[in-house]
Amino acid sequence: MHTRGRVLKFTAVSVLVVLSLTGFSTGHGHSSGRYKSKSRTHSSDSGGGCSSSRQNHDSYTPRTTSTRRSSTLQDGTALVVSCATEATPYATVEVTNPNSRQATFEVEFAFQDATGRALDSEVKQVSVPARGTSNVQVKAGRAVMAKLDHCWVEPEADRVR
Repeated sequence: MHTRGRVLKFTAVSVLVVLSLTGFSTGHGHSSGRYKSKSRTHSSDSGGGCSSSRQNHDSYTPRTTSTRRSSTLQDGTALVVSCATEATPYATVEVTNPNSRQATFEVEFAFQDATGRALDSEVKQVSVPARGTSNVQVKAGRAVMAKLDHCWVEPEADRVR
């Protein structure tokens, strides 16, 4: 039993030494932190923790490895939802944004005849919310409608820089 008590004392002292060396406070002081949310700024007061206003962090700055978010946006995807008809003389293209922020994409679109020849083509820009979809409509003129067989869209929607 005597050895077990010594081990517990040694462990307790070791923990206290480590905590005191890292600047852990026991709650006698308190720090104030601020963080922003989408709608308002909140403040919180907390006692203790690993930060203290009495600490000097200039001499030692621990580095943590973290993955940085890439600032490069990925291209989106485009899909023909509906092609132009006599009843609705426009095509609808759905553009999807895989990014975690809003982005604008260019969509290459063409009305084609039965042989695959482009009767009319356009490049449209569309703004798409983060991880969302947006539709863009492309109007077909009468001459196009007379020979229209199908609609085509480039499946990769290029992001606009």
